[in-house]
Amino acid sequence: MKRLLLLSLFVVSAGLAWAGCDTAEQQNEFEDQAFSPPSGFTRTDENGEIVTDDQDDWRTAPVYSTRVLVDPAFPNPVQPGQFVTIPVQVREFNSVQGGLELVSNDANGIPRRLDEIRDARDPGAYIFQFNPTLLGVTGLIRLFIVDSRGGLVSYGDLLIEQ
Repeated sequence: MKRLLLLSLFVVSAGLAWAGCDTAEQQNEFEDQAFSPPSGFTRTDENGEIVTDDQDDWRTAPVYSTRVLVDPAFPNPVQPGQFVTIPVQVREFNSVQGGLELVSNDANGIPRRLDEIRDARDPGAYIFQFNPTLLGVTGLIRLFIVDSRGGLVSYGDLLIEQ
């Protein structure tokens, strides 16, 4: 009986280890894609309605899949002086430890925090809102949503017009 119990525990543990390994590989692949140059974007109107969809934008990282949902930035493209909104939905209690930050590189290539959600532990709807003129750039840029430990949660592209 002890052997059967030990064998069962080993099989379950090995299965969990393999699943964790797959998630780590998927997360690494997701991050490789996120840190590639921006290409294409999900076009949205001023109300957040999707006009054209870019399948690469605003996917959720494998370590947060089913627990966090990010809607596309809107409006996109954005005109000078307009604020951009990015809706985020946390679906499970305590699935995000601490807060979330929205980050992008400025004109000098330095990462800048554009907005933050200080505490996203409770399920519910949250939003990021920012003025892209803070970055001092125009054209297609990549935005990153990271957790309080710097782990990537999602990313997407934004076209800042002149």
